[in-house]
Amino acid sequence: MAEKQNWVKKYKGQLILTVLLVLLVLVAPFDTYYQREVGAEELEVPSEAEETAVVTEDEEPALVIEGGTGYTGSVAQTEEITLQKGSYRLQVVGLSESGENRIEVWSTRCLNGDNSEGRLLADASLEPGGEMTELAFQAEASLEEVQFRIVYGGTGSMNVSSLYLVSQQRMYRDPVILAGLVVLASLLIFLYRIRKGDPDGTGKTAFLVLGAAVIISSLPLTFQYVLDGNDLYYQFNRIQGIQEALKAGQFPVKLHSTFLHGYGYGSSIFYPELFLYFPAFLGCLGMSLVGCYRLLLLGVHAATAFVSYRSFSAVMESREKGMLAAVFYTLSVYRLLDLYTRAALGEGMAMIFLPLVLWGMYELFLGNEKKWYLAALGFTGVMQCHILSTELALGFSALFGLIYIRRLKEKGRIPALALGTVSTALMNVGLVLPILQHTAYPFKVFSVESTLSWWTVTLPKLFDLLMFNPTERMYAGLENSGEMPCTIGFVLFLGILAFLYVWLTRPEKRKADPGLRRCMTALVLAGIGLYVSTCYFPWDRVQSIGLLNRLVSTVQFPWRCLAISTALLCPVCAEGVWHLSENRELRKGLCVGAGVLAVLCSLIYVNRYCEEAMPRYTSLNQYQREKAQVDVMYFVDVEHSNSFRMWNRDDTFVASDGVELADCARTEKPAAGFSFEKAEGAGAYVDVSLTWYPDYGARLSDGTELTTGIGDGGVLRVYLPEEAKGSVKVFYREPGYIHLGRWISLVSFLGVCLVWVRKSASKKKKE
Repeated sequence: MAEKQNWVKKYKGQLILTVLLVLLVLVAPFDTYYQREVGAEELEVPSEAEETAVVTEDEEPALVIEGGTGYTGSVAQTEEITLQKGSYRLQVVGLSESGENRIEVWSTRCLNGDNSEGRLLADASLEPGGEMTELAFQAEASLEEVQFRIVYGGTGSMNVSSLYLVSQQRMYRDPVILAGLVVLASLLIFLYRIRKGDPDGTGKTAFLVLGAAVIISSLPLTFQYVLDGNDLYYQFNRIQGIQEALKAGQFPVKLHSTFLHGYGYGSSIFYPELFLYFPAFLGCLGMSLVGCYRLLLLGVHAATAFVSYRSFSAVMESREKGMLAAVFYTLSVYRLLDLYTRAALGEGMAMIFLPLVLWGMYELFLGNEKKWYLAALGFTGVMQCHILSTELALGFSALFGLIYIRRLKEKGRIPALALGTVSTALMNVGLVLPILQHTAYPFKVFSVESTLSWWTVTLPKLFDLLMFNPTERMYAGLENSGEMPCTIGFVLFLGILAFLYVWLTRPEKRKADPGLRRCMTALVLAGIGLYVSTCYFPWDRVQSIGLLNRLVSTVQFPWRCLAISTALLCPVCAEGVWHLSENRELRKGLCVGAGVLAVLCSLIYVNRYCEEAMPRYTSLNQYQREKAQVDVMYFVDVEHSNSFRMWNRDDTFVASDGVELADCARTEKPAAGFSFEKAEGAGAYVDVSLTWYPDYGARLSDGTELTTGIGDGGVLRVYLPEEAKGSVKVFYREPGYIHLGRWISLVSFLGVCLVWVRKSASKKKKE
């Protein structure tokens, strides 16, 4: 009985906290229904109806239509919106003298079987004498560019003051899903405590301190909307694209079929998206896109704190030092800038794994080489987030290896290095093979040119304290005013000074402490990263050399090196603060003061960003597919191939002269189909409304493969056979070696994880 009481007492606090968090989530004011109101002032009157309809400028505007002009047809329409699958009810507030006046719901971009565009989803007559007309309709799938039109029948007068749209069922399950995640997290912590026991004092302190750092980093996520960032629209479109592709049965996702009016976009081919499946999966379960994105960033902050704490603690051989370094890293301004101002998810997520790369390289060259799997997992994590960050990490790791190359003479280090290299290659072969496959084609991603000296920072910005303009971009050309604060932050600058003070004033300490010497190596490498990020590095001379230009131009922005420098400097600064005093109490005070300063500096950025950034996505427009230019790199390099032209194309198929089309269809798979009739003979073709990629194929209903190629503006062209008629199916089929590569990556990853688990278990048995 006493044991049971002790058990209840031990876990009672966690249970109470879990219940409170669940209740807070369930009562939080989430938008679970889709609802939207359109006032008369927001209606657009077509030019041909301007003599018939007018929007008054009264205090309460209204659309007024007077009869007698002889005009019939659409007199007003709303902006186009995107609706998710579900049932909706539309209410029209207004008066009509005739039952011939109607409200219509159109999907303006829907492809019809007869190769026309636009489909009437539902309509209803405005009841004469009534003040409100209701119309219920169903969206069988996610619909892009839905529009509501008010149609005048030609007789009587009519006025409309507003339209109100609401979903007839809950569209989003954010409270339930979040509550479930809270319970799941609590259960995992509970199981960990049963198996491992409660953490000691240092562990509890680290949990509280790093938890506070995560909360501070997440303050911009506490609004009911998502604040704007440079690439935010692209990140939302990527998550939505994966979500819709998963719903359509496409796994793994090869093309984002929701991009560019359904033409599709090859972001998944060239850009790692493994970790975006998590928010996309939650979206499939019913979480709103805004909720998915906020939860993803919260997870990035938490993962950064955890990985950096474990990694820095191991490298510095002290959990206290590792905790301070992890606080610096979690609150680092450049990391927050990546995730909020730039909305550069790939680079921001890659920064989770940079400390693990440092830990892995330390073990390979200076520590226990049998932990080679740490470097393999670290590089794999970076590569599955951001390929350019992988290139930079490899470059700095090569410099690290050159510095400590003599250590490879020690027994077991070369085999360990080989194991780590081969394992990394195998775990990422599934990502690399599609990229290598597409190098045979003229995609712009392989011919990007950038004047690197334009994308550098000045010295004042490198250690910026006040961080003005947190919502601006970094513009091409060397400017210092009006740009985003591309900086590593003032805290790391002070930390560098603290370390240099210790290094210069305590020669006996640096001789006796190998940790200080390792930190000096890290400082040198970080200094190289800082130097190449600034305008003082001769990038123009480097790019004047052909071979070097091809090697470095893909980096695009030299200030990307600030991510590596930040990861290297955080343990350096922690070591410097730690050794400022040998007195334990004074040292503790210095560490607390440094942590508080890191909090204050990060809050300067966070508060400025929250004050200046505009709300970008809410429950109303979170699924809106913006007509913005996506990255031009993922288009084939042919004339007229770019996203703006794709946006302006119709969704219809374009056939050569003499070809008649029927049964036209296009799905999210991605796939398409059509039937054709023509005169017998060769040379006829059909341009399908899909962006061309080499793995598209086409076949007749009898299985005969057809030739495909690049059509006008970079769309898919299907060359028709000599037969006079037939049915064609368009499909996307990757080569077998791509599938094999993915299986190799999965098996290799599981194998490396198994090695890690077995070695950890073996170590515990010995202890």
